[in-house]
Amino acid sequence: MSTWQQDVLGPTFEQLTLDLPAGSPATLVRYVGPAPLWEPSALTGADVLYVHGWSDYFFQHELAEFWHRAGANFYALDLHHYGRSLRPGLAPGQVSSLTEYDADIAAALLAMGRSVVPEAAVPFPSPEPAPDEKSFELDFLEETRHRLSAAFDALAGRERVEKAPEFTGQRPLVLLGHSTGGLTLSLWAARHPGAASALVLNSPWLEFQASEVGRAMVAPLIQARTRFRPMVPLPPIDPGFYTRAVSKKYDGEWEYESAWRPDRGFPVTASFLNAVFQGQAQVARGLGLTVPVLVMLSDKSYLQPKWSSSALSSDVVLNVDVVAKRALDLGSSVTLHRIQGAFHDVFLSPTEIRDQAYSGMGRWVEAALNAATSQRWERRSVSSFLGIS
Repeated sequence: MSTWQQDVLGPTFEQLTLDLPAGSPATLVRYVGPAPLWEPSALTGADVLYVHGWSDYFFQHELAEFWHRAGANFYALDLHHYGRSLRPGLAPGQVSSLTEYDADIAAALLAMGRSVVPEAAVPFPSPEPAPDEKSFELDFLEETRHRLSAAFDALAGRERVEKAPEFTGQRPLVLLGHSTGGLTLSLWAARHPGAASALVLNSPWLEFQASEVGRAMVAPLIQARTRFRPMVPLPPIDPGFYTRAVSKKYDGEWEYESAWRPDRGFPVTASFLNAVFQGQAQVARGLGLTVPVLVMLSDKSYLQPKWSSSALSSDVVLNVDVVAKRALDLGSSVTLHRIQGAFHDVFLSPTEIRDQAYSGMGRWVEAALNAATSQRWERRSVSSFLGIS
């Protein structure tokens, strides 16, 4: 059984290896710094689980400190094949379906003293496959179903990890996802209704940069390549502008492990891109989330192949206007916060800009979790002042 160890971020962080049934581990990180400094609020005692994006890992210590000072219990998950979870011989970032991360999330929640009902983890419906691909897709779904079942069986029989807090069912759960992690958590929340109290998405990759039309044109080619050359890298397209904007080695202010967050990203495979496209197609059909959702995005994108100073005040990864429109398909209660001059990861933006992101997120989450306020306004219905019983 794994135990909590000091993390690479220093003595205020601890990490726990999560052994998964499929063999490749995940890693849970928690903040264990000083007591909260701010006054109690609706966030006090809440659990926050952060999931990173593509070619990334958790290193944003400031983000953890923010949530801790607000009174929340902060955890971050390095998914299998990412960051702390990488092992020799593993293909970085490799995945064939975003549902594979259900086992990672289930293990993390168990270590946090929470649980997920296994029956809730049913893959979200996928598009009907073409006739010649049906057997391939059915085999894949059967394999995924088997792996998920094995994951929950293993987790149910495993001893609770060291220091895992007791879960009474009353602590709110805030899911916080960045980029591909935002897409992953959105789909997970749709498959697990009622598991989360709020969903916060930091520049989520909800739609292809070239829009739904572009995805519809490219997806069949990627799917075909997935069948025959799933692990062969696609031609690289990352010019390194994002690294130049955020890394302290260049024009940014952040230090991190370049082996876990390469300057031009991990090699992109057809298997990974096909998994993302399938997830984006599900969002486009509507997820029907009832949990309140906050989507934070920059006010503009810079997606040109030539360097410009505009890259220092834009999202250089996603088409934020396309994502903003797609966000409306997440559910019934979606708040969109466009932040002027923000980077792709809004919490890596220059200080004055990320201050706006933190304050906006804090206000929104406090309102979303404030049950007393919610119940008060539910009582103030039209029928109450019209005298309708």
